[in-house]
Amino acid sequence: MQIELRSRVWRFSFAAACLVAVGLYLQFAMRACIASHQAGSLNLAKIPKAIRLEPTNAEYRDLLGRQLALSGASLNEAISAYRTAVHLNPYEARYWLDLAAAYQFAGRIGEQAESTQRAVEADPTTPHVAWEAANFFLVQGDREKALRYFRVVLANDPEAVDSALELCWRASGDAAEILDQALPLRPDLYLSFLRLLVTKQEVAAAEIVWNRLIGLQEPFSAKLALPYFRLLITKQEVAAAKTGWQQLSKVDASLQPYLASSENLIVNGGFEENLLNGGFDWWYQSYSHAALAIDTSEFHSGTRSLSVTFDGQSVPGVQLVQFIPVRPSTAYEFSAESRTEDIDTASGPRFALVDAYTNHSYVLTDDTLGTTPWRLQRARFQTGPNTSLLLVKIVRDPPGPLIRGKLWIDDVRLAEAAN
Repeated sequence: MQIELRSRVWRFSFAAACLVAVGLYLQFAMRACIASHQAGSLNLAKIPKAIRLEPTNAEYRDLLGRQLALSGASLNEAISAYRTAVHLNPYEARYWLDLAAAYQFAGRIGEQAESTQRAVEADPTTPHVAWEAANFFLVQGDREKALRYFRVVLANDPEAVDSALELCWRASGDAAEILDQALPLRPDLYLSFLRLLVTKQEVAAAEIVWNRLIGLQEPFSAKLALPYFRLLITKQEVAAAKTGWQQLSKVDASLQPYLASSENLIVNGGFEENLLNGGFDWWYQSYSHAALAIDTSEFHSGTRSLSVTFDGQSVPGVQLVQFIPVRPSTAYEFSAESRTEDIDTASGPRFALVDAYTNHSYVLTDDTLGTTPWRLQRARFQTGPNTSLLLVKIVRDPPGPLIRGKLWIDDVRLAEAAN
């Protein structure tokens, strides 16, 4: 009987302990639920009630500070609430940023800087935190710190890359400094920076970025670099463009077929490769009245040619050109094969070679009319003392008359003339 009595006492004690534990749990859960409800209302009068229920909850302190700041009730009280939040949880960057914003409104710049710094220390890799820090130090004139935090943004937030680079350039204007301090060693980011500088027509800075990009020795698509060559050609930086084209072919092996040779300075003269529409390959724009196409059924050699179909309207020429680096005061030989079918016009298409910068004409071949088999057209000329870049194109002279029919071209060639 004694054993049975002890067993009953033990069971009763255990049950009582469980009831107490459940009661305490329900009490705490209820307090948390009520506090969350009070704070969730975003009512300035109710948030202190949530704080009284859960005085160690940093989120409620930060929420109180935010409501005080927004209501304009008391900036000092808002700062006090934020300070309590960061004291309770110094590892939440958002609390530090809220405190920094309050210090900014109060004109307490030194404390704002310290809070901003603490935010980054609490969360050193999150882009939006680094963005806030970078912009603060940018406004304060601390370019070194600003670039350092923009580096975090650039490394982790693809959508902010263009905006961050714009701010970096506006703050620094020094491509080398931005590369050293703000840009991670990634081709995609270097290309984004290069694109910005091309847009701004900053040739010297773009060349610095280009050389660093090549120095990474990491592959990227040649097509992404074509705007850079457009800038160099426009700014008459022919030597830099020629060197860059060679460098690009080592980064992207698919560019190898687009290199000129001493036998033929024209790239892709047989149209055997796809047209890049940039760089030192063919540039083109298809008109509705002069449609360009690669033809694999009609060609002079190889397996392809370029066809142009005229629909009977007036077009000044064919929007197909190529830039060719040449030497001044040097003799050259040009040749091209062409074929026509039912070309009906008073002014047929012709090949023309001109100085790319002065438009001085060196070659203008005879026009082609009617239907003709493949026909070789040739010309010999000497460049002027200042000519470094030629432009080969297809023109009509005069350009006005209506034109109908089809033209094929193939085996376009330019080389230095033999003595």
